[in-house]
Amino acid sequence: MGVAVSLITPTYRGDLESCRLLCDSIDAFATGYDKHYLVVADADLPLFQSFRSPKRDVLPDSVLLPGALHPLPTFLKWKNRQYYWVSGAGLPVYGWHIQQLRKIAMTLSQPCPRVICIDSDNCFVRPFDAAKAAGDFRSPLYLDRGVITSKLPNHVLWQKNAYHMLGRQEPPLPGDDYIGQMIVWDRESLQQVVERLESVTGRAWWKALCRVRHFSEYIFYGVGVMTQASLRERHELVEHSMCATYWSGPSLDTDGIRNLIAGLDETQYAIAIQSHTATSPAAIREAVFGVS
Repeated sequence: MGVAVSLITPTYRGDLESCRLLCDSIDAFATGYDKHYLVVADADLPLFQSFRSPKRDVLPDSVLLPGALHPLPTFLKWKNRQYYWVSGAGLPVYGWHIQQLRKIAMTLSQPCPRVICIDSDNCFVRPFDAAKAAGDFRSPLYLDRGVITSKLPNHVLWQKNAYHMLGRQEPPLPGDDYIGQMIVWDRESLQQVVERLESVTGRAWWKALCRVRHFSEYIFYGVGVMTQASLRERHELVEHSMCATYWSGPSLDTDGIRNLIAGLDETQYAIAIQSHTATSPAAIREAVFGVS
């Protein structure tokens, strides 16, 4: 039997239907968790209020990061991005940064020892025991060994900044990647990583991350854990993903989605079809539930 675990999904209005599908799939297939938290911008809160249930809560940024994020006027949008001003961060940040801050803030605020971060474009397709997935005495730490090379310049920069912000010596490439669609975090470990970040930078953790701008929350956590022996001992390294991802390619129809599901191995419980493939949430719903 695993430890108590929460599920966390940062989301926004553009993913409304995908998030609805995720929530329906959690209700249909997931067990063993305490509560599912959706974290959204204050302006998006009315759109997601109907998602609340005894097992699901919806929290706005102002509750988790009070006074930290200041949305800029809509006429300042570029590429249809909502930008935010963060005092002391230098340049404005946008939604991709905020989604990462939401995961960290929600993890530190919720009561369970473990969380599973689940992106809103995921969809469960078979029974999933969250308590089992979250581990027992040691928390699972997903990594993809040695895949960060010069061919992945963004990952290289995210790794470099993680080591720098935490005051650690960066090893030579290749590096390990800790990014995934369904990631387990240990709350106490994250708290210690955040405290080190604040000690090294002299800033609140969210200001430090926004100031560097180029960061990955998952690489930040992974580097923080792997460079501190006491945290490393709290984790068990795992190299399999609980989710099969369709990263790129043409839009999938219902048959294509069913083929993706049929190809899952025994360690995978969900699919994630990236939004830029323009695959319809209705097609995913039909493939999973038999209705559109």
